[in-house]
Order: sequence, then structure tokens, then C-alpha cells
Amino acid sequence: MLSEPDIKEELSYAYLHAVASRSGFSCENVHKDRDSIDLYIRARGQLHPESTLMSPQLGVQLKATSALDPLPGRGFGFRLTRKNYDDLRLRCMVPRILVVFVLPKDAAAWVAMSEEELVIRRCAYWCSLLGLPDSENERTQEVHVDRKNVLTGEALHHLMVKASREEEIIHGA
Repeated sequence: MLSEPDIKEELSYAYLHAVASRSGFSCENVHKDRDSIDLYIRARGQLHPESTLMSPQLGVQLKATSALDPLPGRGFGFRLTRKNYDDLRLRCMVPRILVVFVLPKDAAAWVAMSEEELVIRRCAYWCSLLGLPDSENERTQEVHVDRKNVLTGEALHHLMVKASREEEIIHGA
């Protein structure tokens, strides 16, 4: 049997795969996460008329939690390991984002299914740590995740277009 953290992780992958697939992008899992990237989202060909890169991609550090309840109109703090924080804030060839999948506190409410639908409750939020300052903490660093950055198909498409134009994805933009 999977542990509760394993179930959260698997549901976060399912959410991201569903959003990316519905948007026409592929998800490719990283077998060994040594660079704070769990998966890549990839497009095929020219994504936008103003694209300067063919087949853009986006690196994703994926986290899941049921330990918080984001307030409407506000963001929330999420604690990362210092390594993840440092890796995600540096400029890279492939842009990187943090995706935090927020599940309800009650595990019984996470998934509902019937002949008509499969529902995974709550959603994921994205943020970029690019350019954030060095951490003064040794082990962890709390980052702010804005609730306006819900990872929808439209938001993912916007991020991929930015990647295809070689535009930096910066915190809050």
C-alpha cells in the first residue's frame, strides 16, 4: 500500500499530466531528481508565431500538501528544502517553476469517481523562484505562492509561450 505522502505525490502527477495533456503538451518524468526537477512539460514544434525556440520545455519541481487551506484572494507560504530553493532560483537554459498541488485536509475528499466523472479536488498553483535572493537559512526556505497563479491549461500555455520566446518567467509574472 502507498503511504499518504506517496498518494499525494501520485495525485499531483495525475493533476499535472491531465492539465498538460488537455493543453496539448507532454509530461516526461525525470528518473533521478538531482537538479530539483521532477518532470518536464514539452511542446512540439513552433508554439506561437513569435516563438524564437522550437519545441519549448518547462522544468517542474512538483510538491503536494493537504496541510494548508489557502485563504481567498491571498497566497500562502510553502517551505522548500534549501537545495530545491537554490536550484529553482538560478537562471537555467530550461525555465523552471515550482508547482504546489493543494489537496483538501480530509483524505476522503481527495478523489471522487463514477461512470460519469473523475474528480480530483482542489488545484495546483505555480510560482517562479528565479532571481530570488540567497537564503539565510541552512535547511529550508519558505516561499510565497500567489493564489492567482492557479495552474490551469491557459496558465500553462502562457508559461510555455514565454519559454518559446526565451522570456524569463519571474516571480509573480
